[in-house]
Amino acid sequence: KIKILIVPGHEPNAGGAEYKGVKERDINLQLSQIIADELSLDQRLEIIMARDVNGWNRDLQAYVETNGARIMDWVKSMKEKMLGKVGAGEMYLIDPDMKHNEATSNAVLYLYGTNKWIEENDIDFALHVHFNNNPKINGKPNYRGYVMYIPEKQYNNSSSSRIFANYLLEEIDKIQWKSNMPQEKSSIMEDQELIATGNYNTLKIPSVVVEYAYIYEPMIVVKERRDAFIIKAASSTVTAIENYISDQF
Repeated sequence: KIKILIVPGHEPNAGGAEYKGVKERDINLQLSQIIADELSLDQRLEIIMARDVNGWNRDLQAYVETNGARIMDWVKSMKEKMLGKVGAGEMYLIDPDMKHNEATSNAVLYLYGTNKWIEENDIDFALHVHFNNNPKINGKPNYRGYVMYIPEKQYNNSSSSRIFANYLLEEIDKIQWKSNMPQEKSSIMEDQELIATGNYNTLKIPSVVVEYAYIYEPMIVVKERRDAFIIKAASSTVTAIENYISDQF
C-alpha cells in the first residue's frame, strides 16, 4: 500500500497560533482527521497520523523517546554534510524571505524524529497541516489566504515535493484565496530552514506544509463557518491527493 503520513501541526498540548479562543493545534487536528478518514476509504492507501485526539502516534512517540540522542546525532551529521557542500561551493545558503517562529526543543526533537522515522518506515509522502498567523499591524490582523511550503530547490526532495504541491494548489485554489502577504508572494514557497520539509536534506520523500488560512480570518473565527471551511478544505485536499496518486504511482 501507498503509505501517507499526515502531520497535524504542533504538539498535542502546546504550540501554534491562537486567536479569540481558536487554537491552531486543535483545528490542525480537526482538518487532519477528516482528511485521514476520507483517504482511509481508499484500499490502495495506508494512512498514518502523527497524532490524534489521544496524543502522539504511539509508535512515533516510542521511537522519539527511545532514540532522542541518536536522532540529534543524525541531524548533526546531516548538517555537517550540508555545510561541507556549502564550503566546497556545491550548495549555497539562502536568506529566507519568511522568518518562522522558533520551535521548542521538544518540538524540534519530534520534528527531526518524525523525519528519521519516515525514512525508517518507508513512508511515501507527508502532508503537514497548519493554519497561519502574523503579528498585528496597527492593532489589526491584515492578511488572508493560503500558502504552501516545500523544500528549497537544492534539497533532494524539492522537485518531488513541488509536484505534490502543484496538485494541492490546483484544488485548494478552488476554495480559498492565495495569501496576500508580500513575503508569501508565491503560492508555493521554497524554504531551506523548515524541519517539516527536510532541512539539511533530512528527508528523501515529498513533504509539503500547507497553511490553509490565517487563523483570524472570519471563516475560521466563527465556529459554524470554520467547520464548513474545514470540510471543504479536507475534500479539496483528498481530491488533490487522489489525483496525485493516480498520476504519480
